[in-house]
Amino acid sequence: MPYYLKHYFDPDFDHTRLAPLERGDGSVDHYELSYVQNVVSGQLLAEVVPLDDAARGKADSRFIQEDELIPAGLGTGLKRSEPEKLFAARDGFVLYEDGLICVRKTLNVRKDVDFNTGNIHFVSNLNVFGTVNTGFSVQARNIDIEGHVQGAAVHALENLSCRSGVKGGGEAFLEAGDDMKLSFCEYATLKAGKSVLVQGSLLHSKVYAGDKLVVGGRMVGCDVYARDYVYVTEQLGGGMGAEISITVGYHPALLYADMELDRRLKAEFNAVQHAEAQVAKGGFTAKEFVPILAEAREELKKIRKRKRRLWETIKRTEHIDKCRVLVPGTVKPGVEISIGNAYLKVDDYYEDVVFYFDDYEVKVAPSSKMK
Repeated sequence: MPYYLKHYFDPDFDHTRLAPLERGDGSVDHYELSYVQNVVSGQLLAEVVPLDDAARGKADSRFIQEDELIPAGLGTGLKRSEPEKLFAARDGFVLYEDGLICVRKTLNVRKDVDFNTGNIHFVSNLNVFGTVNTGFSVQARNIDIEGHVQGAAVHALENLSCRSGVKGGGEAFLEAGDDMKLSFCEYATLKAGKSVLVQGSLLHSKVYAGDKLVVGGRMVGCDVYARDYVYVTEQLGGGMGAEISITVGYHPALLYADMELDRRLKAEFNAVQHAEAQVAKGGFTAKEFVPILAEAREELKKIRKRKRRLWETIKRTEHIDKCRVLVPGTVKPGVEISIGNAYLKVDDYYEDVVFYFDDYEVKVAPSSKMK
């Protein structure tokens, strides 16, 4: 009896021949090209089924076989209870390799992320050997980028590394569930569940570090939120003309959530003002906007309530006794430092100092005294 190898993925998939995703209205999305066939551990990949004469004429002749053997390769597995089926044994992408169905856990993109690849969303580890261009997004478990990150969105569930640095243009957003390592960064937003390490300079960016921020060069024009400490090797601040603020002692993820609520508050407040102006006109316009105004006011009330609850949580997570801002190099005037509720604006030049919390104040001392 002949058998047919039925696939639950596209066996002819070719990442060099991609087509834009078609939207419901018939238009296409040139940013979504489905660069990779994702599979997760335990997912059904293929099965061998009996093939009768009626179905044989319609079946792909390449996958008709005279036995029940499944071409199981690396990263796949069989179950004793279902020997005719092949499953993914790990997260990754599925492909044929030397005639066998395989699942590989590391995806190597040996080019730039641009309109030739589209956005890349992968379930395991990703290496990008080129640049991630403005307007595109990359998501994976662990991400290593050899080129630059421009005004793109990069999300790593665990660790993120960018060897050539970030030139964000004010649009880049990089997020790591654990640690983030960059050669340098300018004009970007960084968010890490644990630590952020910038080997060179960190310029004109926002940083949310769950544990600590370490900068090997200069840090100028930044807003920084770190739970434990900030370490800047060469220079902190760029003089009175370059604003920089550092907040330590609170959980940055909660402060980021507060920032998002502020954005929503501003948008909803504007919506209320617009609706009030329309209602004030009277007539049919007023009747149309009365329910809109009521809905906007109710939403504004909900956001304010969420913000109050969030700050109750933020205060409970206060962690200030061991918080530090350490600068072996130079600190310039204009730097604002907050440790918990204590605040200090630096108005002088310092060398090799540490800022710390003591008796409800931010104080400064030679770093040698804190060792």
